[in-house]
Amino acid sequence: MGFLPTKIQIKKLIAIVYLLTICFEGKATIPNDTLPFNLTISSFKTKILDLDSTWTLNKPIFIPTQPSLVIISFVDSSINDTYKCLVTNYESFYTELNLGKNKTLYLANLQGGDYTITITNIETEQKTELKFRIASVFWQKWWFSPLVFLILGVILGAIFYTFYLIRLRQELLVQSIKYELEIKALRAQMNPHFIFNCMNTIDAYILRKRFMEASDYLQKFSKLIRKILENSESQTISIEQEIQTLKLYIELEQERFSDSFTYVLDIQSELQDSDYQIPSLVLQPFVENAILHGIRHLTERKGEVIVKMRKIEEKGKEPILYCEVQDNGVGRKASGIINQQRQSSHKSMGVNVTIERIKTYQAIYGSKMETLVIDLNEGTRVEIKLPLILS
Repeated sequence: MGFLPTKIQIKKLIAIVYLLTICFEGKATIPNDTLPFNLTISSFKTKILDLDSTWTLNKPIFIPTQPSLVIISFVDSSINDTYKCLVTNYESFYTELNLGKNKTLYLANLQGGDYTITITNIETEQKTELKFRIASVFWQKWWFSPLVFLILGVILGAIFYTFYLIRLRQELLVQSIKYELEIKALRAQMNPHFIFNCMNTIDAYILRKRFMEASDYLQKFSKLIRKILENSESQTISIEQEIQTLKLYIELEQERFSDSFTYVLDIQSELQDSDYQIPSLVLQPFVENAILHGIRHLTERKGEVIVKMRKIEEKGKEPILYCEVQDNGVGRKASGIINQQRQSSHKSMGVNVTIERIKTYQAIYGSKMETLVIDLNEGTRVEIKLPLILS
């Protein structure tokens, strides 16, 4: 046979039919001068990819943002059309899919990374491969998790530091108020009215030439002043020290008012020799108030002051000291009327300062420090709860 130009034209036409097209948002024609061999990728589609430039099969595709769906199609000239696909992501996973006779592959919600798609004809074992890269979103970057933990750590650290500063300022404020009130309590217990009256009592004994009584009274007075000064140096004192201070004060007032009242110190035996401590300069102002504003105004009966101390223990809680200061005087209402009629300028500074100190201590000890004033038919009862602190 000779040379036939018509046969050359027929082969050229077949070659043109086999030219492949790669699609991005439609079908972008990809010029390729080589003829395809059997199994070949024919198109790659994604809604977010739009390339104007040409692309060749041996060049990886880059997708700048993560697509919701990737569609890959392929063609095969073989009559054996059963296929499988291997999807490999070098950063996280690989998976093998059985495509059957389907020549279109759908990949949804792919994460960022480098992918290799390998399609294999199960019968002929012919393979074709496609590589592409999907850009990772910023929260999938390697530095994102450490950065988030760092920011959270800084925020939590700032929050804890702020709370620490607030708590520290509150504690400093409480300490400042407490020290100021302790100074006021000391001044209230050593108020000039009491000292002046004691000096007058001593002077009266001397003028009447009752030197023994004057000496005894002066010794008690000096002991009381010394104890008040000693107790003011400590935030807490022993129960025994508190009892001694109360006893000296009551005896001085009892003698000054010519034994117009009696007193009872009813102390639980367990407390007298214990190592428990209580806040200093707390009980005496309430006893002073009972004498000066309750018993002092009695005319038809003898006055009486009763001081009780009990240890109270509740299951699961720390023990507290329960104190009562009760008098059989005229009561708060009648005392207020009498003071108005006499236009008395005396103010119960000791009680007011003590109540403020107890409120301040509540910031430290909570509900273990409380005061309650109860009006009785005859007189008044003050109930006080104090924390018992082991020395």
